[in-house]
Amino acid sequence: MIKLLLAVFAFITSIHALEIIQKPINFSEHRQTLTLDYIHKHYGLSPKDITITPKVIVVHFTAIPTLQGSFEAFDSEELPSSRKDISGKNASANVSVPYLIDRDGTIYQLMPDNWMGRHVIGLNYSSIGIENVGKLGTLTDKQLEANIALITYLQEKYREIDYLIGHSDYRCFEKTPLWLERDKNYRTEKDDPGEAFMNRLHQALPALKKAPCR
Repeated sequence: MIKLLLAVFAFITSIHALEIIQKPINFSEHRQTLTLDYIHKHYGLSPKDITITPKVIVVHFTAIPTLQGSFEAFDSEELPSSRKDISGKNASANVSVPYLIDRDGTIYQLMPDNWMGRHVIGLNYSSIGIENVGKLGTLTDKQLEANIALITYLQEKYREIDYLIGHSDYRCFEKTPLWLERDKNYRTEKDDPGEAFMNRLHQALPALKKAPCR
């Protein structure tokens, strides 16, 4: 009983001790309008605002080596022409996520975590995205620890969250009720954040489900 109480106390302490630095990207009414346009064109929905009920956490890497470079990639409100993989898909809202984790494990919040970002095809309307500065095979132990702490916090904040997946697993949801993408030709190949990184996350967070095809 004492061990259980100590474990609960440690868990609560870790949640309250979590430091999240506010570093907001540009997300004006214009970007919110672009997001609503994306929701309508890609999902066939017409909500009044961009508030979501998160049920999935999607972990990414930025493929950009620095925090500032990664931040700048999300800061522009409109999708740059360099994103040819997802441009021309009936939506001009730039990619975005609520959280960005630097290589030293520092957590930055870029936007409200109950607003829809554009970070994963088919699942934006039900997911919170977490980006990690770096690329395949380079993510750090500090980033792993920060992801675990942040995801634990989000589990407590949003009890509806069921799944923890890597970006590479997004297509596993195509035959589930969470999948909303209407364009059958709109898909991209992803390998982030890497199987080894996700395995370590799931070992630390066993209560969250893996993608349906895992």
